[in-house]
Amino acid sequence: KAMSLLKRMERLYAEEGETGMKPNVYTYSACINAFAKSEDPNAPKQAEALLEDMKKAYQAGDMDVKPNVVNYNSVINAWGRCKTRGSAQRAAEILKIMESDNVEPDTLSYSLVVSAWAHSSEEDATLQAETVLEDMEVWAQKKNKAIDQAFENELKDYQENNRLDIGKDEGIFTSRSKRAAPSSLPAIRVHLDVDCYNTVLISLSKRYEPDAPDRAIAILNRMKKLAENGFETVRPNARSWNSVLNTLSRSKDSNAAQRVEDILCEMHSEGVMPDVFSYAALLHAYQKNNFPGAAQRADDIVRKMEQLYFDGEISSAPDVYHYTIVCACWARSGERIAAERCWEILNHMEQRVEEGHLKCKPNVRTYNAVIDAYSRAHYVDEAEDLLQDMIAKYQLGDRRVKPDGFTFNAVINSWTRSRRRDSGERAESVLKTLINFYKGGNSDVKPDSRSFSHIIDYYARCHDPDAGVKSERLLNTMADMFKKGEGDVVPNMFCFNSVIHAYSRTKDGNGGINAERVLHLLEDLHSNHGIHRLKPNTFIMNAVLHAWSRSGNPIACERVEEILHHMVDQYRIGKYQMQPNTRSYGLVLATWAKSKDPDKSKRAYNILRIMDDASKDNEHVLKNVHCYNAVINAAAFTEGGLEVQTKAFQIATSTLDELIACKEIEPISSSFGTYIKACGKLSSLPRNVVEKKLEWAFGECKELGLVNDFILTQMRYSCLPSQYQKLFGKLLLHKTVHERIEMSEIPFWWRRNVAERIVDAQRGDWWKND
Repeated sequence: KAMSLLKRMERLYAEEGETGMKPNVYTYSACINAFAKSEDPNAPKQAEALLEDMKKAYQAGDMDVKPNVVNYNSVINAWGRCKTRGSAQRAAEILKIMESDNVEPDTLSYSLVVSAWAHSSEEDATLQAETVLEDMEVWAQKKNKAIDQAFENELKDYQENNRLDIGKDEGIFTSRSKRAAPSSLPAIRVHLDVDCYNTVLISLSKRYEPDAPDRAIAILNRMKKLAENGFETVRPNARSWNSVLNTLSRSKDSNAAQRVEDILCEMHSEGVMPDVFSYAALLHAYQKNNFPGAAQRADDIVRKMEQLYFDGEISSAPDVYHYTIVCACWARSGERIAAERCWEILNHMEQRVEEGHLKCKPNVRTYNAVIDAYSRAHYVDEAEDLLQDMIAKYQLGDRRVKPDGFTFNAVINSWTRSRRRDSGERAESVLKTLINFYKGGNSDVKPDSRSFSHIIDYYARCHDPDAGVKSERLLNTMADMFKKGEGDVVPNMFCFNSVIHAYSRTKDGNGGINAERVLHLLEDLHSNHGIHRLKPNTFIMNAVLHAWSRSGNPIACERVEEILHHMVDQYRIGKYQMQPNTRSYGLVLATWAKSKDPDKSKRAYNILRIMDDASKDNEHVLKNVHCYNAVINAAAFTEGGLEVQTKAFQIATSTLDELIACKEIEPISSSFGTYIKACGKLSSLPRNVVEKKLEWAFGECKELGLVNDFILTQMRYSCLPSQYQKLFGKLLLHKTVHERIEMSEIPFWWRRNVAERIVDAQRGDWWKND
């Protein structure tokens, strides 16, 4: 509208000759100022365009529109109020243009640029604001020095030209010059504004930059020094000190709380009384930088505030914010009395409300802190009771205690960390309460992924035989809610992996089938419902392989090989997230090792050879000693006739021989122990063949210094008495046939390299820690 009026005035003056309508500097100033206050994103450019019009008109000879400092300040203000990227930089550029146009800036010019940078989201915004602040200080000091010097020069000239003579006869003053005396005061000096500095300090407190505390303290010290040197208006006030305290309290410095206490003492010594905001910053420092004794110190501070208020030394009593921080400190402290202390503080707050301190009324954050303390202390019943109390109070009209998502999730998490048998059911009960609360008209309190994932993870960890079914039911509920538009309840990879893991713990033979059904749900959500991060990957595929491996299902071996080949095919066509790794092959090996298939040693050996080929173009596939052990283990437990067992024994022998000869991989005790076990269990083989290889394996084991209890036990069970006597000789003196030999009785060089944990070769779960 202002622009429209300006154009109309220009038209009336230019076309109809109405001289009274000729725009002047005041007209343009009003219009530029209107743009400076506008929310229109194009306002800064419009304001700058008007300033350019004024400059062109003035250069053309129109003296009535000469731009002044007010016009430039309005344009700077327009850019500073605009929060788009680059606006603060443009405000700084206008300041430089202003100086180049011979228009001297004033304090407001610099303050507006400082404010623009302080409110900018640019990465280096606070540094830029500090730079402009320093430029303003230099300008102000230089300006005041010039003003003072001019006054001193004028006074000196007056004294030189108007020297007074004392009349000797009349005793009166007579002047030899009629020059007027100068003003008794110099020109108005430049004053710096404390609010300009506070703007930068507040900006620093919100940035979380590592060096922000030191920079804030440096600015504070500079303000004090400037005040001592004549700029009294920039002396730090309570807001300045509180901003520095906030910056310190939010830092990650482990000594932050002590630094805040030091600044608080300095603030008091400077004559600025700390207020409730000052103490809030100190409490926040103790909350954020938790260390032994922090909760008790925060507790003491609030009690001190109560006393200070009672004594009249601070104007406001501690309120709900201060008490809530103390509860949060206690909750995080891990101290034994934390939960009880939080409950006492909550009761104290309610008592204060009854005494008339209405600002102490507990809110949802207060209750959340107490529930968090209960949850960490495993007071699960008390946590749920407090949640029900909040719901009841809210339904009676107290909106301050309306439970939020955190409230419900904290109680759910509390139950899932409990060791009680009914923990899963109780957690699900709280989840149902949350869903009903949400559907009852509280659209801002809705379940999210964490509400479900806590319980799903609990079922994945517990020993409930129905854990897989229960966790899958929750996962399906999540999927259904998401499909109906509940975007916060989006299933994630953690949930899917937990459900599959729960099925891998069941022993009903259907773990692999159930795991694949969960995998198909994941693929459906990814392909048909736009959850792009739910891509099948190596991790989830290995979880399915694990479920099949543990299932004991007769088709498990064939199925894990099919899944492995599918992973290889997907990887080769560019789906790198499906890249098989050592664990993938290891799970297939373990599945064959545990099967009852008479050809399992051959199939396991084939997988070992496939690993050789895969490792050539896949850096994540590396054979290790456990891969060889799995093949030997498969051979050791092969059941069948002479031909089958002979083939299995040949595979076991060649595998161990290959492992011993391998330069990259060293055998371990269980490698030899499993082979020795194979010599004993493959009973259909001719004893002369078995005894020869058994003696060879035991000799290699001794040479490598790997004889341990597992080796001694398997030798005792696999050797005939004559061979046992031959191999152990003098160690069997005073012992009966096949009597146990202790580790301490064998020569040290037999066991010199024994260091690893004994592995039960029958378990086949070595890949868990690889």
